[in-house]
Amino acid sequence: MLMIFVSIRAQSIAYHLFLSQNFDIVNSCMEVKIPRHFMYVTGICFVLFVLAVLSTVLVSKTKHPVLGIVSPLSDEKDPLIEQKQLAMAKQTTIASGNEYFPKNTEPRFTADYEINAKAYAVMERTSGELLLAKNLTQELPIASVTKIMTALITLEHGDLSKELTVSQHAAEIGEATMGLTAQEVVPVEDLLYGVMLPSGNDAAETLAEGLFQNRTNFIFMMNQKAESLGLFDTFYVNPTGLDEDTLEATTFSTALDQLVLANYALTNPRFAEIAATHYQEIPQVLGKHKAFYLYNILQLDQAYPGIKGIKPGITDFAGETLVSYAEREGKQIIVVLLGTQNSRDEVIKIYDWVFAQ
Repeated sequence: MLMIFVSIRAQSIAYHLFLSQNFDIVNSCMEVKIPRHFMYVTGICFVLFVLAVLSTVLVSKTKHPVLGIVSPLSDEKDPLIEQKQLAMAKQTTIASGNEYFPKNTEPRFTADYEINAKAYAVMERTSGELLLAKNLTQELPIASVTKIMTALITLEHGDLSKELTVSQHAAEIGEATMGLTAQEVVPVEDLLYGVMLPSGNDAAETLAEGLFQNRTNFIFMMNQKAESLGLFDTFYVNPTGLDEDTLEATTFSTALDQLVLANYALTNPRFAEIAATHYQEIPQVLGKHKAFYLYNILQLDQAYPGIKGIKPGITDFAGETLVSYAEREGKQIIVVLLGTQNSRDEVIKIYDWVFAQ
């Protein structure tokens, strides 16, 4: 609007300058000699007019209140693109002040042995103390650790008794699966066990497709939950954690964010119960689904006495990842490992060291 006002004012000045000039009348043609400074003013007016037009165009666009990104008004917005822009634009956060973050931003100890993970975090839940850490806020792909959020969204917003039909897409997604077949009809609660125990990508996709009208809505809710918990360095693009075509398009998070998420998730009794389950048998229901025999791939106490879950993962981009929880000797320890080549050996090494302190 300011540009339009300047343009109109400049044209008014030019007009009055024009009227104030002395003209030479040549013969009967009344030829007008235009003063040179009038031509300069006219040129300036033209430039101001162009700027005014551009300002009018910009008025038809909207500025994102957080990002400051100007984008055309449109009813067809992709919520995932908007959320990824938001996640990428926010400053890395070390502590948000909520009760699930560690109380200290610098770890209490420095490990006197080598841990090969690209990033890790270790916290004692009872005290809320960060014990060990490396590259706390480095954004990395997290593989099937993603399914912690998938399970939480289902538990907090889904109807566990609802039955969902398995799509062809979900049945054929591959990698780790629960063993679903297209057109089987399975209760949400059983699918949760399929997500958390064998790390079933088919179960995760079935939940995402069937619970909240469509898959996009489910993923949108995953990102909303992350933001509400202060996980500003996390962005989910699918419910499984599987790699996308490029690293840049793949789900990412940090050791700190996953530490906070695990700490929050364990306050949900149903989540903690499912995560700590060794084995779950789901009987056949004629006309709906076959029987399922689900083993926890963490092997729990077979791997280390006192381990109570939670979630491992592995993909090409992420390498091995792990969020683990153990209770022993009066301590409650959460360990997050991202970008490692041997998560089992590394987490045992960490537990041995922590419980010896």
